[in-house]
Amino acid sequence: MAQQGFQAEIEMLTSCKHSNIITLLGFCDEGRALILIYEYASNGSLNYYLQKTRDNENDSWAQRVKICLDIAKGLRYLHTTEGDRHVIVHRDIKSANILLDENFKGKIGDFGLSIFPSAPGYMDPQYKKDAKLKKESDVYSFGVVMFEMLSGTVAYDRKYAKNNAGLAIIARKHFNNGKIKEMLDPKIKEQTTESLFTSIKGPSQESLYTFSKIAFECLPKEQVERPTMEVVVKELEKALFFQVSLFSNYRTLLSHQASHLIFGRLELLIYVKYVNTLNMFYIVIIKYTVYTWFLC
Repeated sequence: MAQQGFQAEIEMLTSCKHSNIITLLGFCDEGRALILIYEYASNGSLNYYLQKTRDNENDSWAQRVKICLDIAKGLRYLHTTEGDRHVIVHRDIKSANILLDENFKGKIGDFGLSIFPSAPGYMDPQYKKDAKLKKESDVYSFGVVMFEMLSGTVAYDRKYAKNNAGLAIIARKHFNNGKIKEMLDPKIKEQTTESLFTSIKGPSQESLYTFSKIAFECLPKEQVERPTMEVVVKELEKALFFQVSLFSNYRTLLSHQASHLIFGRLELLIYVKYVNTLNMFYIVIIKYTVYTWFLC
C-alpha cells in the first residue's frame, strides 16, 4: 500500500504544474527507501499555522482569506481538464496537507500517501453513504478548511468531538442562525486595522459574510448541491477585495504579487442627508472619483 501511494504521489505531481501545487523535486525508491523531495515550504503546514497564530505577527484576516484563495486556485486547476491531463480528485484535502512558503502562499501537497479518502472531520458525508468519491468531495473538505481559518481552530480539535458534532455541523448551524461571528477567531475579532477614514476592529462585514457564505455552500450533505471551485475562487476574490480595498495597509499584503494589480478608476456614489430650515430633508447624491489599485 505504501508503494502504491508513493507511485501515485509521483505520477500526480509530475503531471501538475501550478504555483499553488507543491513542486516535486525528486525521489528515491531504492530498496525499502521511499523518499519524496519537495520544494521547501519554510512556514510549514496550515494546521501548524493555525495552532501558532498567537506567535505570528503577520497573521490577519486578509492573509487567511488570501491563503484560502491560493488553495482554491490549486483545486480549480486539479478539477479542470487540460490537454492530456484529466480531472484529479485530491481525496485528502485538510489543513495538514496545505503547505506555506516564505510568503505564506498556500500550496497543496500529499496526493497519494493517504490510505483512506479524507480524514475524520473533513470527509464528504455522501461518500460515507455510497462510497462515491468525486471532485465535490474535495469541495466539501475545502469548506471545512475555510471554517478552520475562520475559527482559528483545526477540525480535529477536542471541542468539536463533543456529541460527535464536528466543525462542519457547527459551522452550518451558526451560519443558518446568523451567528457566524460567534465562531470567529478572537484574535481576528480584536485586530484593529486603519482605514482611510477610521479604525475598524475585526474583518469588514462584507468580507466576512462573503467568505462564510461560500464556505457554507461547500458543506451540503449532497454533492450535487456544492459549487464548483471556479465559483469558490470568484467568491474568495470578492472576499479578499472587500477586505483589502478598504484598508490602507493592503499594498503591503499584496507587495509580493504586484503583477496581479491594476491601477484604475473607482466611481463612488456618496449619499448626503441635508436638512433645511423648515426641517425638511433631502438626499443628495454626489459622484466621487477615486484612482486606486485593484486586484485582478
